[in-house]
Amino acid sequence: AWLLACTLTAGWQKIFSADPKVGFLSHAARYTEGLANGVLVAPAKTPEAMARIVFNDRLDAGLCALFMFVVLSVLVYSVKACLAARAANRPTVHETPYEPLAAAPAR
Repeated sequence: AWLLACTLTAGWQKIFSADPKVGFLSHAARYTEGLANGVLVAPAKTPEAMARIVFNDRLDAGLCALFMFVVLSVLVYSVKACLAARAANRPTVHETPYEPLAAAPAR
């Protein structure tokens, strides 16, 4: 539970924090504003570099949201599997039978 709380809190902060040093979207907004005003924001040296930073920040925010979705999906399906296992009166796991591999030819 602690790992889940820390992971989701950190992901939320990385996406939505108002501090440009932390949040991807606020960092992108800072550079977008600079582009709109024609001001170069350090460390970018060209407007193209600033546009690349904006794109990368938005991509990072999207990936972070995707990973948070994956974490929540794992949680939901884990709870679902645990509840199904508790409700069943027999084991719900199945192992694949052992199948020996063919011996490799000698060289």
